[in-house]
Amino acid sequence: MKPADQFRLLELSERYADDKLTAEELAALETELRDNAASRAFFAKALHQRAELCFDDSWHSQAEPAPAPAPRTVWWRHAITAAAAACVTLGFFWLQGHRDGTVATLVRAQQCQWAGSSLPTVEGARLKPGMLDLMEGLAVIRFDSGAELVLEAPATVEVLDGMNCKLRRGTLVAEVPPQAKGFSIDTKDAKVIDWGTKFGLSAGEDGKYLVQVMEGLVEVDDKSGAASKKLQKGQRVDRGWSQKQMHPSAGDDADAEPSRWQPAVVMDAGDGWQAITTAFGHGKDSYIQSSDKAPHDFGTHPFFRVKHSGDTKPDLNRKGYIAFDLSKFSGRSIQDAELVLTIEPSELGFASFVPDSTFAVYGVLDESTDAWEESGLTWQQAPAHDPAQPERHLPVAAKVKLLGKFEIAQGINRGTRKLRGIDLADFLNADTNQIATLIICRETNETQDSGLVHAFATKENGTRSAPMLRVRLGSK
Repeated sequence: MKPADQFRLLELSERYADDKLTAEELAALETELRDNAASRAFFAKALHQRAELCFDDSWHSQAEPAPAPAPRTVWWRHAITAAAAACVTLGFFWLQGHRDGTVATLVRAQQCQWAGSSLPTVEGARLKPGMLDLMEGLAVIRFDSGAELVLEAPATVEVLDGMNCKLRRGTLVAEVPPQAKGFSIDTKDAKVIDWGTKFGLSAGEDGKYLVQVMEGLVEVDDKSGAASKKLQKGQRVDRGWSQKQMHPSAGDDADAEPSRWQPAVVMDAGDGWQAITTAFGHGKDSYIQSSDKAPHDFGTHPFFRVKHSGDTKPDLNRKGYIAFDLSKFSGRSIQDAELVLTIEPSELGFASFVPDSTFAVYGVLDESTDAWEESGLTWQQAPAHDPAQPERHLPVAAKVKLLGKFEIAQGINRGTRKLRGIDLADFLNADTNQIATLIICRETNETQDSGLVHAFATKENGTRSAPMLRVRLGSK
């Protein structure tokens, strides 16, 4: 804000406190404060400072009954009353007058794991300006202005003050009530200003970002110098974010742990168990998406994606396909079996719009379709799949056997899920061509468009374990 504007607002705050503004001046002031976050913050601060300067509580310490307050003492009472009235009338719930410097509250922490946060991470904690680094789960921050952010791990956000924060990386969903209009979120290459709405924001440390509006109006100011854009419900601005997520490679994460060796051998898992991954022999893993425009390189991705998007976005359904080479177990009876999948952050969609989710694992019965190739697997051509069937997120029921189900809670994006049981063992024992194909589907639909796409590591992943099959064999 320019010095001339500060002096002008300072003068207006003095005249406002003295009730000397004309009706026209008051209307103009209210318009400016409603539309300009910087003016709003400065005006509130000026009122608060004047009230404190005029405060004199020495008369409280008198042993004898206090005399009638001096005109100056009477004035500070009126000034504080005027400031409070301004807060209510003009929506200044974010007034920076907290004695402890806090500006927000961590109102919810669901399944959370934190990393190098400089702020308290206990649910209900008051937050000063500082950093929150969420590695897993969902966390809700409510600013004193009324703005509310849902952080979706992995995400790092810096709390700046009651009306501003910075998303350094990750995804959040913001809901801003009328009294917090002008709330802004900074990213590396953009500034998003909310005018009373609900929107989603994803951003990376490389500057790529995505803004998607669910309700209301949002202004996006790209720091490249391009003209700012105003977005309404259903509109979005995507500066490389989706493209990056749709074409990932195992080497994208330069700061990740050293590459994991994906075993291409049969491993002794102890206690009579042996294990293989999709990296062994003729094993493979990929996924399909219900869109003619979807790329055909899914087999090269470091994860396979799974989603149920219902009828509202039929082209966004996804199913995972994995196959295990059973040649080393040929002629042996499998007494018990366990499938192990490693959850991977997909960075696509919003976890806030998908509840706790149920996944189903199916075994493909027609062995003639086990010859599918990772590079050639598409929505138009995949085992036990009919691109025209209404239940797009599921396989053709007559061509598969349900082997079991597992759950992933809302906000969870790491860890493993296991499926074990006699149905899986029986399916493997029935195999005759030494290749077993499994399909992974999500049964749970999203509650709103742009819900999260779940993901699981593949054999192309450089840091996390590929799909694994553990078996306990009978005696020869």
